[in-house]
Amino acid sequence: MSPKRRDGQTTLHTQRGIGIPAALFVITLFAVLAVAINLLQEQNAETYEEQVNLTRAFYAAESGAGIAMNSIFPPEEFPQYNVDAECAAGPREYVFTIDGLNACTATVTCSVDATVSSVEYYTIVSEGSCNGVSRKVQVRSSGQ
Repeated sequence: MSPKRRDGQTTLHTQRGIGIPAALFVITLFAVLAVAINLLQEQNAETYEEQVNLTRAFYAAESGAGIAMNSIFPPEEFPQYNVDAECAAGPREYVFTIDGLNACTATVTCSVDATVSSVEYYTIVSEGSCNGVSRKVQVRSSGQ
């Protein structure tokens, strides 16, 4: 049925609807929302990957420091743990091949800071690196 004016004539040109503008607005709004969600998802994926690499680099650095600690203070059951890893040997680099630390490295330096009453105090600095991300661990210890 066609709308009629008061005088009884049909006028289609005077009809005005909100359907098409509202539909365009909703479609545009959803498109902008979809783009924003996609950008957030990409940022979250990049942040997650960086956090994983930071964690791996930390554990690589911690492992390097642990190797140095075992060489300076060898466990009783393994008195000749790793003579080449001692502080006097200079900086060491370890490349890990195990799952989780695969392709990570640790560069370990060790120095004797002081000797007090024939007790040596060591500082071990280990820098772990994975996929361009690095973390440092510093350990200070003595044999007593």
